[in-house]
Amino acid sequence: MPVRPSLTADDWIQAAQRALVKGNVDAVRIDPLAKELKVTRGSFYYHFKSRSELLDGIVSNWRKSATEDINQRLNQAQSSPQEQLKRLLELPQHSHTTQEAAAIELSIRTWARRDDQARQAIDEVDSFRLSYIESLLLQAGINPDEIKDRAYLIYTYRLSIALIQVEAGPEEVQKRSNRMAKLLFPQQESTNA
Repeated sequence: MPVRPSLTADDWIQAAQRALVKGNVDAVRIDPLAKELKVTRGSFYYHFKSRSELLDGIVSNWRKSATEDINQRLNQAQSSPQEQLKRLLELPQHSHTTQEAAAIELSIRTWARRDDQARQAIDEVDSFRLSYIESLLLQAGINPDEIKDRAYLIYTYRLSIALIQVEAGPEEVQKRSNRMAKLLFPQQESTNA
């Protein structure tokens, strides 16, 4: 029988996230996770002191991945703020990775309704993402009095698109993104002219 490679804390967190998505936070239990991973409870306790520590790991892992993408964009931004905003509206919706990320986020948002730590993570990520969008709008020359409202509309649009699995081809996504760009940052046309 082949020897199973040692599991990492991240392996446990990934399995816990899958359980969270399939059920809810109550489905994140040590014994079922150990069974799924084909290991004993001892493997769990090698990495975590308690279930609570595992739940902390889920939240920390999500918080990091939910903000890492924005950090990468900020560090690699070589296009105009308008182009970055438009790309934000065009992000792919139906890849397996995107669907997984949306499912995890929805599960954490549901969990946050009854857990302060999950709520704090949601609030931090929402604030971080909104600040990023606001900074792009400011750089794009949007009226400062409208920036918070426009950022909120862009952000809630992105969240809803990630959560609603509407089948649309790339052309339709492009057309919708163009229409949304005109509605949400109309100065783009005059800025690029």
